[in-house]
Amino acid sequence: MTQLTVRQRIARGGFTAIEMLIVMVIIGIMAASVMPRISRIVAEERVRKLQGAIATDFELAFALANRERKPVTVTFSTSTQVLTITDRATGTVLKTRYLGRNQSFSTTAVTFSPSAGITVFPAGLSTAAATVTVSNGNFTRTVSVTRAGLVTKS
Repeated sequence: MTQLTVRQRIARGGFTAIEMLIVMVIIGIMAASVMPRISRIVAEERVRKLQGAIATDFELAFALANRERKPVTVTFSTSTQVLTITDRATGTVLKTRYLGRNQSFSTTAVTFSPSAGITVFPAGLSTAAATVTVSNGNFTRTVSVTRAGLVTKS
């Protein structure tokens, strides 16, 4: 009976260290080949996320002007990379959003046109149409708002 258990132990094998090392090398090579694609997808998704946030901020500006019955101003500071919604009459800051690099968003360039910003009136019209372009490397997304408050993402 002891010979039977010895035979079972000998027949029952496992992986050798070399086999495990080969598997680990193959997994490492596969992961290294996929990492650039994954990092690009993550960067693109962050830009899309920022695009949605900017679109929401423009919609908020039109809603605040209508609800409060006061004009609001939407501006972008290129030095601080901050989009600001303020009450035009009092100068009270109603909303700010940082559009530069941080853990949530990853942008390499942001442009806001018109550079002086726009004023949204309670009647639902603004002084001008606005366009915000955010990009990270070759990936670019745009948020446009018409004078009547129609926000589009492209």
